[in-house]
Amino acid sequence: MRPLLASPSDTTPGNQPPGSALAAQITSLLPADSLRQGIIVPTLSWLGITEHGADSLLLGTLLACASLPADKRPAGAIGPFAITPEYHLSLWDDYLAQDPDLASRVRGLASQRGFLQDPHAELGFNLGYASAIAWLIYQRQAICLNEHTDLRGLARLWQTAYPHQGGRASDFLAAWRRAFNNEGSISA
Repeated sequence: MRPLLASPSDTTPGNQPPGSALAAQITSLLPADSLRQGIIVPTLSWLGITEHGADSLLLGTLLACASLPADKRPAGAIGPFAITPEYHLSLWDDYLAQDPDLASRVRGLASQRGFLQDPHAELGFNLGYASAIAWLIYQRQAICLNEHTDLRGLARLWQTAYPHQGGRASDFLAAWRRAFNNEGSISA
């Protein structure tokens, strides 16, 4: 019987899922606000997340991770959110396994057959699923967002709570400003 998620060793560098090589090009394919309104907001809604700034935190995470140089992306990271198979597996085994209802909602975002064959590939080509997993990385750490959390606060959250290799809040802010033509507010 095959486990729900393949082990990290099942995804070798020569066998990366679709999307991993093009992760840094995501913003050239879709404007940042389209990513927010068309993918991130509906995903958060599906998960029942209503926290102020959650959509901006995820959008900034996507923008920052997609533009990080290779030495700041975790080794083996997949997709524009730069999530490793190991972290993905840990999220399912150690976090989602404790909340079957949430696990079911997240699984509902994945493709029917593809997830069973290569669940990590979803991180590369299924932006709704990848957004949900990225949000769960933050939720697992019980991050706090409120109406007073500004863009700099989101950047600090990303720097301290999201798995990357030395990414800094300034990377988050620079990626945001590039995407929004130097606009520095959350509501961009």
